[in-house]
Amino acid sequence: MMDLPQCTMLLLERVGSRLNMTFNRPERRNAINNQMGVEFNAVVEWLHNHSEIRLVVLRGAGGHFCAGGDIKERLSLVEGCSGSDENPILARNIRAGMGFLRFSHVPQTTIAMVEGSAFGGGMGYACIADITIVARSARMGMPETALGIAPAQIAPHVVKRVGLTRARQLALTGERFGGEKAFEYGVAQYVCDDENVESTLESVVAKVLRGAPRAGAVTKEIMRHVGTMSDEEMIRFSAERFAELNRGDEGREGQAAFAEKRLPAWQLTNHE
Repeated sequence: MMDLPQCTMLLLERVGSRLNMTFNRPERRNAINNQMGVEFNAVVEWLHNHSEIRLVVLRGAGGHFCAGGDIKERLSLVEGCSGSDENPILARNIRAGMGFLRFSHVPQTTIAMVEGSAFGGGMGYACIADITIVARSARMGMPETALGIAPAQIAPHVVKRVGLTRARQLALTGERFGGEKAFEYGVAQYVCDDENVESTLESVVAKVLRGAPRAGAVTKEIMRHVGTMSDEEMIRFSAERFAELNRGDEGREGQAAFAEKRLPAWQLTNHE
């Protein structure tokens, strides 16, 4: 059994090839403080080195996903360095941005289960997950400009998720919206009633686990490179990955299982 990273602001639970990662500051609606940010980045780096984990479920404790950054802690940092050349806010914001970026690049399939509050950084996490499920009663938004700041590190991910025009509208108005609008805007791919949160989550998990682990990681890699290469380079890159999978164990097993009308090996071992 692999050792999970040691965390206090995140709850980590491994179930077979699945990692449940839960923001764990329920008394503050899981607002992101410095320690939580450090722990999140450490888990992300751990995931990049543990391909045996193939699915990550991200959610919050106590009925809320994540209320965004811890404003009280951030304000104390600003006041603490007043008149100094030090800028801990800059370093912290860069670290948060790298955490978002690295999480969006993990080889595992990531699912965000959004309930309750998901503002600021919480909305950012919802936008960087591969798949986002939102409860109808959830409340989401980008309140940063009303606080005199900008959604600096989440902005690129919101733009990628919902498009520039919608992202501008949400950021500049600070609109708060619920699950139905999150689905309409493209933040979430699934919306469910509150009483169906668990069943909806497990249904989506089961669908993901029907796919092969390496195939899922390569699919994410191919899609991540869309728009970063010329058309010809993209064709070559995708073909190389496709050929690699076909010649690999998963490709041979998956296609043999289809021909023989049986389940492939990875579907039989998902919960071991």
